[in-house]
Amino acid sequence: MRKIETENITKNVRILTDRELESLREKRKRELLSQSLKKDLAQKNQDDAVRKEQERVIRSTMIVNQFLEIDAREYMEWLSRAKPVVAQTIKDTIILIVQKKMLQKPLTKIELRKIEREITGEESKIRVKRRGKDATDLNEVIKGNEE
Repeated sequence: MRKIETENITKNVRILTDRELESLREKRKRELLSQSLKKDLAQKNQDDAVRKEQERVIRSTMIVNQFLEIDAREYMEWLSRAKPVVAQTIKDTIILIVQKKMLQKPLTKIELRKIEREITGEESKIRVKRRGKDATDLNEVIKGNEE
């Protein structure tokens, strides 16, 4: 039985010539080279996109800083580290306002906080702290006095 299997296997095996082997090797080399080039191109495109985004952020920061007072500039730097998405949205908003020539004077930190609250949907709160008690929201204190 083993002899029959061995004979069948040897009948089905085709011996490749040197030219065929070389041809297969060359074909495989071309495939690997093509894959390598595609990978390199994809990496280059990704690097270019990252670089362009970094340049856009730097450019927008430079433009925005021209229209912020010093305290607002410091707050914007902090905001860029703490909440980068919100900071970029604020920068885009300021650039839009500047392009429409609606900005008369540099923005203060308070005006910047106001823009931030509008973007995030956060309402301003005034906290009151009395001696020996926890801080409470001014709205709650006023409502408590009305009742």
